Parts: sequence; C-alpha cells; structure tokens
Amino acid sequence: MKHPLIGITTGYEQLNEPVVSLGQRYIRAVERAGGVPVTLAPLHEERLLEHVAYLLDGLVISGGKDIPPDLYGEEAHPQTAPLSKDRPEFEIALVRLFREMDKPVLGICYGCQLLNVALGGTLIQDIPAQIGDGVKHRRMSAQEPHARHIVTIREGSLLHRVLGTSEVEIVSSHHQAVKQPAPRLQVTATAPDGVVEAIELEDARFFVGVQWHPEMDPEAEATARLMHAFIRAASEGITR
Repeated sequence: MKHPLIGITTGYEQLNEPVVSLGQRYIRAVERAGGVPVTLAPLHEERLLEHVAYLLDGLVISGGKDIPPDLYGEEAHPQTAPLSKDRPEFEIALVRLFREMDKPVLGICYGCQLLNVALGGTLIQDIPAQIGDGVKHRRMSAQEPHARHIVTIREGSLLHRVLGTSEVEIVSSHHQAVKQPAPRLQVTATAPDGVVEAIELEDARFFVGVQWHPEMDPEAEATARLMHAFIRAASEGITR
C-alpha cells in the first residue's frame, strides 16, 4: 500500500494573535494506520484551496469548539460558544472540494458536525437542553475520565462493514450533534438517546463523520478498523 498524504485541520483561536493547535493523538492515529499526516491551518487565499485539495489524498476534520450557528441558519443557543469563522469557513470550502473530487474525508466529533453543515445540514446546539441528559456525552471536569457509551451501527452501512459489528463502545466528548442531516447524508449510528453518532455519503468512496473520538481510544479495535479503512481508501486514489 502506498502511504497517502492526509491533511488534518487544526484548531484556530484569536488570542493576542491567531493561534493554531492540534492534539498529537490525531497525528499518531493517521501515522499508525499508514498515512503521512499534514497539518492544515486555515488559509485566507481561496485560490490556494484547490491546490491543497489536489495535493492531498485524504482529509481529516479534527475536533473543535462550536460551529457558528449562522453558518447553518440558526440563532445561537445560550450554551453555544462559537469559534472564529476562519476555521469552519476554510474547512467547509475544503470539504466541498474533496467531495467534488471524491477524495476520502473523515470527520471526528466537531468534524462530523462540520461535514453536515458543509453539505446543508443543521445541528443540535446543546444536547442536555434540547435532548436531555439520559446519556452522558461528555465529562463535566478535567478530573473525570472521558465519557464512554455504546453506539448502534446501522447494518448495511459502510461503517458497519468497516467495524464488523452492530454495537461499539466509544469515547465521547461533545454537547452538540447533527440535527437535520444534509441532503444525501445518511445517519449510520446513534446513541441510546437517539443522538446521531455517525453519518456518511453512500455514493462517495469514503465520506464518514463519527461523533466520537477514535483518536482517544488508540488501542480499540474499532479505532484501528476505522483508521485503516480511511487510509486504505486514500491510498487507492494515489496516482503520483
């Protein structure tokens, strides 16, 4: 298998100056599966986006804070803390280019939500307020271990074929989730409270969003299966 170049988007904050950051777990997850990680900070020159999409073989949208609700046509909920638009606008443009090129895309947590927004979907802005707290989707303090729960995988989906199971325990750290799936996006996994845990485009080579954090569970079989399937799909498209 050839080693594909995998772009991983970074966090982006406006402090005294713009600061980008990315947890090493994302880099290691791509590396372990056989990909070559390439970190991607937001670009402001739109003419460069197509060049970036052309050079890369796959794209990971990493975790992050809340997507500004006006990007999906809603007012902000009191519990929503939107990040700077520089990051999601860059990612939305990049996701659409990858979709046009049918190159593999994997969205993780915020990344799953971003894929949905990029294609025209909406979000639940605060699960406890809008759904309830029957399932713990995130820890309440840094002193606690990360939340874990079971998700149910839809049979017949790409995710079901990749993971080889209808149920898997995952690491969870989020308070938002997909509400209305974008056109042609299929819900392929759910939590016990009905919260969407995975989405995919069935007519794409590999276009999958998972609401959980596989990179936080590096020894799990599900993590290895998901990352290897993504990297394999990216390697199959290499022409250089």
